[in-house]
Amino acid sequence: MITRSAALALAVTLAVPAAGADDGPSVQAILHARFTQLENVPGRDVLFDRASQAFELSRYLVPSEDDRYGSTFASFSMAGGGLGGDLAWRLALDTGELRRRAFPRLTSGCWTESGTGLTDSGPCDLYPRRGGVPVPGARPVGFTVEDTRLEPAHLTANGRSLASEIHATLLVREAYAALSFGRAGFATVRAGRKRVSVADGFVYDDYATGAEVALDLGAIGPPISVTASLFQPTRDWPRGVAGISPFAAVRADWLPSLFEHAGLFAAAHRDRTGSVAELFRGALVERHVAFLDEAPSGSEAYRDANHRLAALLGQKLESDATMLWAGTSGRLSPWRGQRVGWTAALVRGRIDHVTTGTLAALTLAEDVRLDGRLLSATWNADLGEDFGLGASFLYLSGGTFPAGPNATGTYGGFLGIAPFVTATNLFFGGGLSESFAARQSTAPGVNGRGVAAPGLSLSFDPTEQLGLDLKAAYLTAPVRGPFGGRVYGTELDAGLSWSPRDWLVIGAELDVLWPGDFYAGGRTVYKTILAFDVVTP
Repeated sequence: MITRSAALALAVTLAVPAAGADDGPSVQAILHARFTQLENVPGRDVLFDRASQAFELSRYLVPSEDDRYGSTFASFSMAGGGLGGDLAWRLALDTGELRRRAFPRLTSGCWTESGTGLTDSGPCDLYPRRGGVPVPGARPVGFTVEDTRLEPAHLTANGRSLASEIHATLLVREAYAALSFGRAGFATVRAGRKRVSVADGFVYDDYATGAEVALDLGAIGPPISVTASLFQPTRDWPRGVAGISPFAAVRADWLPSLFEHAGLFAAAHRDRTGSVAELFRGALVERHVAFLDEAPSGSEAYRDANHRLAALLGQKLESDATMLWAGTSGRLSPWRGQRVGWTAALVRGRIDHVTTGTLAALTLAEDVRLDGRLLSATWNADLGEDFGLGASFLYLSGGTFPAGPNATGTYGGFLGIAPFVTATNLFFGGGLSESFAARQSTAPGVNGRGVAAPGLSLSFDPTEQLGLDLKAAYLTAPVRGPFGGRVYGTELDAGLSWSPRDWLVIGAELDVLWPGDFYAGGRTVYKTILAFDVVTP
């Protein structure tokens, strides 16, 4: 069913050309097709094994999982204007990544007081208690978690069923109008759904619904631009998201030339939807897996760790948090043929609480202070007409999330709401598969441990139709991992693109990660992609 806000946005956007466009709208359609193969990816899922009535943990953070699949991505966009160039509008739709996926089946069970503490076949003998005595009429404490069996494969879009994606988004990514006014049109107001980037994507880079005011003061005087925006940080239509979670951002830039800028930014986010809690789900799962590894099988501590892990995996997390970011970023060309860029920022704030849902509710953490840091620096130079050389350094601070009953403390990781980082293809995602990358909330590094990554890049473009890119990075964790190591590994990425026709691009990508001591195993991780893109003129 189409929501009122979705219908209104579509109606306004589609009506704009008829309202007085000077020229016909520009239209573009793109079809991406991919074949992807992954080998020895470190396991992250914790699944329930019905045979042992316990969680299967032998592949957790072990490079051992393989996958291969075909996928496609189709997009369509229209853009136009009117009122003598003062009015602009854009409508963009896409399918998201379409692929067939088989998800784990769900198992419903309950807590017990013996064995592993879990069962999906009974008897159930652990009830809510008051003063050590079962509450009269209480039902057993239950759970619903994913198990090691797979459901039949079905078509998905952006990681969920196609029907769910259509219901939540109507496949509309952008639908906005912009009006410029004032002397030389220096002021612009945009409203609707559009792609928003905060802190060069390290804090937020995704579609969102809201409003933006931009002032290009260079049109009337000093070469300065100021932008302020307020939006709801979700791809879904805001009315379909529980709670109000506004995101406000402001930025001021000095513009020495058309392609250069240097400025300051600040942003604030108040979350009541639980999205911040999801940032830490991986870290909390890891903490409970460590408990299970250390506790003697069959002991009370082992049983209790199973109980808490079942409650954590089987329920939606809830949180209440306030986050503030401030920093600087820029892109300058100090010398001919050379470009430097940087992004530096701090995050401060507080997470009032992280809890599981109402069923077997557990307080996982409360009153956690946030204190994270970001530094990204790049340098690129042209070596003649065909070659390019680059160097980079990325630092995202990490930490261990305070966890446990009444846990308090400080988390030192740099958090983003929907970050999109493409420093490397395997560890971060990107490259040829960039159009397919699902924007999702994640803590920095693996389970919030952070990342420090120096890197080098080389590009070779012998013709306008042919290009080769090489990237290498040494990836480490500022905070030691669960197995005592700090080295994620060394990654090498190679990408080849060829455009035999103006409407066709053929590409190939090979990414290799030699894991370090952060993981429980040293098998080499591979990712290969074959790509075909068809683009309308």
